[in-house]
Amino acid sequence: MSQKNLFTRSALAIAVAIRSALAIAVAIMSSNAGAAGFLLNEYSTSALGRAFSGAGAMGDNASEGSRNPAAMMLFNRPSLSVGAVYIDPTVDIKGRDNDMFTANNIAPNALVPNAHFIFPINDKWAVGTSMTTNFGLATDFSKDYAGGPVAGKTDLKTVNLNLSGAYRLNDNFSFGLGVNAVYADAEITRHMGIGAGKVPPALGVTPSTTAAKLKGDDWGYGWNTGILYEFNQDNRLSLTYRSEVKVKFEEGKFSNDLPAQIGGLNGGTVKVN
Repeated sequence: MSQKNLFTRSALAIAVAIRSALAIAVAIMSSNAGAAGFLLNEYSTSALGRAFSGAGAMGDNASEGSRNPAAMMLFNRPSLSVGAVYIDPTVDIKGRDNDMFTANNIAPNALVPNAHFIFPINDKWAVGTSMTTNFGLATDFSKDYAGGPVAGKTDLKTVNLNLSGAYRLNDNFSFGLGVNAVYADAEITRHMGIGAGKVPPALGVTPSTTAAKLKGDDWGYGWNTGILYEFNQDNRLSLTYRSEVKVKFEEGKFSNDLPAQIGGLNGGTVKVN
């Protein structure tokens, strides 16, 4: 078998593997308990300030409707809440056997916005909408990092759009139901790293040469519901449920900057299904 055919199959295998990794990552993210590394719980700046205690029962601003749609019945006039959380992580890694695998500040800063609106129709009904993000991840290594084939850039962004309604049964019980549309955008880029040394120098492949780049986006859908029980004006009990949302990334775009002589795309792009 020729070297070109070998590399072509390897390139396709990389594309399939990366796409599979995206699908697996999003499947894992559907469970809050098993996805703490991806979970972004900052749906409200005020809720963050109280460590999210009492979420869905506080009724202090419109963001409560995104946690428990039944909580919208606590509002007797339209309410708007807009905010943003700035994330400034510090992530450094150190090579165990070789300093060439040491990298600093690999997680970029991020701004996580949120917006919520509640509109009481009357004393029995209310509707609301919200825009939040539930999951996200970003790492960005130097392009010439020695471990480029397993590092590079990884970027996952999601937006959760929610539309919900609530009904007050009596002075104590309120019920709510919402639908969620989740948009996810993902990009994975890998570079040659130390693998560039195995390619003939005449082909111009360096550690920073892009070995694989995959981009994809998709929509997923789910629902949430909640119950609010008011013992009195100062004491409430909230019970909520949020369904899983599956984002499959069934299609994407694969590219690399490897020369055609070794089966690369030379900057070209192909669709991956």
